[in-house]
Amino acid sequence: MERLAAFAWAGLLLGCALLLAGLLSRGTPLDTRITALLPDTQQEALIERAEQRLTGAFEDRFVLLVRGDSPAELVAELKDHLRDSSSVDAFDDDLSQAPGSDLGQYRYRLLPETLANADDDAWVERGLNRLFIPGSQADPRRDPFGLLDAWLEQRFAGPLHIVEGLPAVNDESGRWFVVSGQLSASPYDMGMQQQLMAALSDFRDTHPDAELLRSGLVFHAASGADQAKREISTIGLGSLLGIGLLLWATFRRGSMLLSLLLPVASGVLFALPLTWWVFGTLNLLTLAFGASLIGISVDYALHLQCARQLSPRLALTRLWPGLLLGLASSLAAYLAQFATPLPGLRQMATFAALGLIGAWLTVRLWLPWFSPSPHASTAHIATQLDRLRLPSRAPIRWSLLALLGILAVVLIATRLTANDDLRQLNPSPDALIAEQQRVQGLLERSTGSRYLVVTAEHEGELLERLEALEPSLAALKADGHLAQYRHLAQAVPSPATQRANLERVRQAYSRALPELIARAGLPSDLVERAQAPLREVPLLTLDAWLEMPAGRADSSLWLGNTVKNPDVAALVTLGDADDVAQQALRQLADSAHIVYHDRVATLSNHLSRLRDQIALWLAVAVAGLTLVFSWRYRGRVWRVLLPPLGALVATLALFSALNVGLSLFHLLGLLLVLGIGLDAGIFCTEHPDSSAAWLAISLSCASSLMAFGLLSFSATPALHHLGLTCLVGLAATWALVPFARAGSRRVCSSPN
Repeated sequence: MERLAAFAWAGLLLGCALLLAGLLSRGTPLDTRITALLPDTQQEALIERAEQRLTGAFEDRFVLLVRGDSPAELVAELKDHLRDSSSVDAFDDDLSQAPGSDLGQYRYRLLPETLANADDDAWVERGLNRLFIPGSQADPRRDPFGLLDAWLEQRFAGPLHIVEGLPAVNDESGRWFVVSGQLSASPYDMGMQQQLMAALSDFRDTHPDAELLRSGLVFHAASGADQAKREISTIGLGSLLGIGLLLWATFRRGSMLLSLLLPVASGVLFALPLTWWVFGTLNLLTLAFGASLIGISVDYALHLQCARQLSPRLALTRLWPGLLLGLASSLAAYLAQFATPLPGLRQMATFAALGLIGAWLTVRLWLPWFSPSPHASTAHIATQLDRLRLPSRAPIRWSLLALLGILAVVLIATRLTANDDLRQLNPSPDALIAEQQRVQGLLERSTGSRYLVVTAEHEGELLERLEALEPSLAALKADGHLAQYRHLAQAVPSPATQRANLERVRQAYSRALPELIARAGLPSDLVERAQAPLREVPLLTLDAWLEMPAGRADSSLWLGNTVKNPDVAALVTLGDADDVAQQALRQLADSAHIVYHDRVATLSNHLSRLRDQIALWLAVAVAGLTLVFSWRYRGRVWRVLLPPLGALVATLALFSALNVGLSLFHLLGLLLVLGIGLDAGIFCTEHPDSSAAWLAISLSCASSLMAFGLLSFSATPALHHLGLTCLVGLAATWALVPFARAGSRRVCSSPN
């Protein structure tokens, strides 16, 4: 039966290899999103629509700022490089096009506050200035007061202006020219990323003196992909090489090294295609995290081969219960991540769990048929290591351990803090983040992380409610509490405001226009000809504005309505807001038709709740495992629990002493420490007098330290926190195993 099972397992692995080849041949995409770690939040339908609209508006767009000598040539060559790379679908050339021709027929209903509140004399002076100032393109018949120009000056007032036919912004050290557009594919498409980055690199090589600033999700996605690739090669290969050297130094046999790494290879071959197939895509973070699988999947082979090398007469049936318990405890630690609502972590947990199962099956079904000859150095190392025993009576050491335990509990109770900062999910380099912030600051653009959702029964009422928010928002901006804001009523006044504007224009044309014509010495019949268009003036609607080239940028602010919710809705996007502004925005949202949403705060709160849930699960797991092990080991249960629980306490105490805030990813690391620590506790209790078990535990802790500990050098904050936790926790686990073995009666005096 075991031989048949071994062949069946070989067939299953062959099927996995064919599945992997098929996935690779079809070009199944790799996912580079760090946002895959974010939770799948069940939001209200209105907020969900807003999130989809904002994501669609910003996700596949980019902005580049360039400056240097001959800016027109620089911009043209930059666009040529991007076109040739096939990474850009279209450029925003309409930025340089004034929307006057589209808005001309609506000009009498579009009135800036400066004119709406001005008296007749001010209107006359404005008309005279436009007529006699050199360079002014005044039209005394169609627009004697320059209504459209006044509206456009107010509507498009901002940092962006046209220089030599190109959009540009200024800063304290010069002028930047803007190149923006839409990508030809998803910002997470690795092929497109490589084309775009290659085009920018070629441009920099061609113009080394030119300065270039970047903004857009695609640059962060490309940086994350490059970083994940580097970490797969450095962490994965570093872990593999380190473990390989450690095992070679211990066993000195190539065949032994092969038998230990075979379960690792089998586990990866089993986990990789199945995870990829189940989720439809594979995140590069999963591969970086999966590199840590090397450290734990080799444990099962270590326990088997150490026992066979040092205790050849030991029946293998004595090993299987401990190995099975070790697998179960490790799976429990990994599958706890599967219970979280974080898609990326669920994928990582699936990959790790399948990998462990694959490694365990290889050890159970294949390695009993594969028995390399022992090397003398292995027994020597085991003998030396076995001397790290506590004598049956060691009151000083136990007292010191108890004192450290009390101190650790005090530190945890008094100094342990939490950290739910979303920056732990952002792997982008500080320089790239600063670059993006600088571009957004120069263009005065919102990040879309904060917004108001305003609803109404119909379009007119919606625009009126947006106009009602204007005084409060303008005051916050004027006082420096709010960086910027944008809403549809800034471009499309409500019907009531448009009617009032038209009435004010008719009054001005009736009272101020005759005086303007007379003082300018123009023909008197111009009065009648200028007043004629005022009789029939169309109403500017949201649909009309959003169909214009100048209005397409506002399409992300319009949510419309749905069958389930007939009310129309629109967004007010907000820039950086301090505490005063945030408090004022929450007060505005007290109204039934206004919702304030802060994406960063919402996700931080979600991570906080998730952290609390994981902490509760950890406590429940510890209690449940204590009951299970108490039933099996009776009075020896403390030997099983001392390494994992002591490691948890030691890790939390060190974080408390160093003021390291506990995050969700620290807790996930503690779950892994619990699983690996339980392996050590189980085997030192199952085989308390076996030098083979102690050697395997030591090699297991060392290999896991290399695998998980190397994650502490990851530039991805989430993986760094997880790796740092494992580094501290696994070191504490190994240090506590001698205490768990203390006082056990030695059955034999030699390793054999």
